[in-house]
Amino acid sequence: MSRHALVTGAAGDLGSAVARQLAQQGDQLVLVDLDGDRLDHVLAQLPGHGHRKAVLDVSDEAAVMALAQTFRESGDGLYAVFNNAGVNGATVPIAEHTLDDFRRTFEVNVFGSFLIQKHMLPLLAERDNAWMVNTASEAGTRANARRGCYAATKAAVIQLTRAVALEYGEKGVRVNVLCPGPIEGQFMDRSEAGLPDPKAARVMIAAASALGRYASADEIAQHVRYLLTDAPPYLNGSVQQIDGCRR
Repeated sequence: MSRHALVTGAAGDLGSAVARQLAQQGDQLVLVDLDGDRLDHVLAQLPGHGHRKAVLDVSDEAAVMALAQTFRESGDGLYAVFNNAGVNGATVPIAEHTLDDFRRTFEVNVFGSFLIQKHMLPLLAERDNAWMVNTASEAGTRANARRGCYAATKAAVIQLTRAVALEYGEKGVRVNVLCPGPIEGQFMDRSEAGLPDPKAARVMIAAASALGRYASADEIAQHVRYLLTDAPPYLNGSVQQIDGCRR
């Protein structure tokens, strides 16, 4: 049976890869991002039918509430959420980090994640066998110079997920948090660009994995699909670190 699922940050490399994985198994998707043109491109590549986009800022509570209302009014229900929208934030020493960028990174990565959970978890609780996966990062579990703000936001997402899993497990919703290592694509390109020697940094970061490389978005998306579809019911509140065993 086709499920209705929500993917935020769907215009990015990981979000679009997860959208493809879910569409291939027959899910009907609502894709969320600020980049409407890129969402159109992703939608055009998805198999199946009934998919749609919602161009909004996840840190805007009124917009998130309106999106939740569309699910209520449709009567289709909501069975799976990939709560993935996020921004890099600046790659700078903490003494050079502007307050505006620090605040905006928290607004999207933490407040946005919170708002999706606040307004979508009650919808998931109305259905049997519902799942949510929140995207954090391995950066939320280990320190990274020049990436303090980003790391702090992802540590917050990890702890928020654990707390929410305690609240909603008894309601039949399983909530887990994804902590990927570096993924090939635009996100890492932007992060590396703020380092003194981006090319050397890429070599060093890749070498820190036992596999000696970055993950592909499709590799991580396979795991997200599992967490939203085939994971055992007892998997709740888990921190899913998928980083190639970084040293």
